Amino acid sequence: MMRPQLATMAIVMVLATICGFGTGSVLEVPGVTQAPPLPPRNLRSNQTRSRMPSNFRSIASTTSVPRCDYKELMTNLHDRIGILVTLDEDQRHRLEVIDKKLDQLVESSSARMESMKAQQLDFLQRLDSFEHIQRLSRSTLDELKDISRNVRDVSQQQYPSSGTGAFNESNLNVSSRLDALATLLTSTALSVRSVQIEVANLSRAIRRQSRLIQGKGLKSPGDQTSIFYGPPGLNGPAATRQLQTSCAYSFLAKHGILKIQLTPESESFYVSCDEDWTVILSRSSDDVSFERGWLDYRDGFGNLAGDFFIGLNKLHALTSSALHELRIVMEDFSGNVAYAGYSLFAIGSEKELYPLVLLGKFQDNLNPSAGDSLSYHAGAKFSTVDQDNDNCPECNCALKHKGAGWFNNCAKSNLFGEYITQNIGQDVETGMWWDTFSGQNSLKRVRWLIRPVFEGSDDARR
Repeated sequence: MMRPQLATMAIVMVLATICGFGTGSVLEVPGVTQAPPLPPRNLRSNQTRSRMPSNFRSIASTTSVPRCDYKELMTNLHDRIGILVTLDEDQRHRLEVIDKKLDQLVESSSARMESMKAQQLDFLQRLDSFEHIQRLSRSTLDELKDISRNVRDVSQQQYPSSGTGAFNESNLNVSSRLDALATLLTSTALSVRSVQIEVANLSRAIRRQSRLIQGKGLKSPGDQTSIFYGPPGLNGPAATRQLQTSCAYSFLAKHGILKIQLTPESESFYVSCDEDWTVILSRSSDDVSFERGWLDYRDGFGNLAGDFFIGLNKLHALTSSALHELRIVMEDFSGNVAYAGYSLFAIGSEKELYPLVLLGKFQDNLNPSAGDSLSYHAGAKFSTVDQDNDNCPECNCALKHKGAGWFNNCAKSNLFGEYITQNIGQDVETGMWWDTFSGQNSLKRVRWLIRPVFEGSDDARR
């Protein structure tokens, strides 16, 4: 936008030019005017001297110079420019007011979002408390039912004829307590349902507010506190909460899937839980191929609700965060189930090629035992079909067995091998097998599970 002063000067110069051109167009050139007839030659000099002045005076007198009033034009221009400046300042003021209102809207929206999330946090805490009370109440109710049943049986045995006697009063007390607990459970269920409805309404309000902020092109608040989904003291604010680091918090899992975070600085990820065990490998069909490359095994693949491998990165993070024990569950196509357990288990980092750095004592007290076919692999680096890190100089064990694993020279087990449903009962080295349980006969189902070692155990002290 041109400044008002420069605009004024430009307009003045244009007007001056226009006025100058106008003056030149109105004036007539004397040479163009028709001259009078010439006098005789003998009278030329005298008549010329006498007529020349009068002729020029007449021409000059008949020519009028147009007038150009600069002052009036300047006044009009100045007034108009003043109006434009006033309008410009008014527009700027309006824009500033709009900016301030937008800032206030962002601040108020952020405050509302924080308030609604705090309310949701409180609702979820109450919901988890109700659910915890409900679980305890159900457990107590089951115990009381068992006691009542035992008391009734004893009463009938001691007083078979009358069916009444010394136990009537105790039966009445137990029945009253059962009725009271049933009433409490019903009330708790109604309260839980009410809180769930409130939480759902609040979540919808938060989503609407977020869409409104995004639709206006405003920035939503930056770092938000994480939403609380657990009982008090387990998953509260980051400064005071206890992190969910393993499936020891499996009571918070949904459909066996739990989100864990090993340290406040690390990224969270999902794991599959079987009570307090974390499942790191599950195979029960040929839906997921395990003949994969290094990147797939590093990051993990498959479906946590079906066949999968958790990934070497996550497995290293888990086993380096705390001491873990390992249990392997196997089943052959005849329905025979066996177990292999190791008191300690840990692998190294990717920089070290994920070696099996820690494999504790074989637990021979598990029944039925599958035998020890993993100690042979202890200390070996992890190998895949596209990265050979085994201890066989003249071969590639991963290609040979169509899978992956901690191969030595080469293997006494191949649980990452090919899933074979045909040729059952035949030795196939590319299949999924455990030498001390099934030889090289392919297995039907395999699961690897780990869990932290208790601090009071002998392995933890060692």
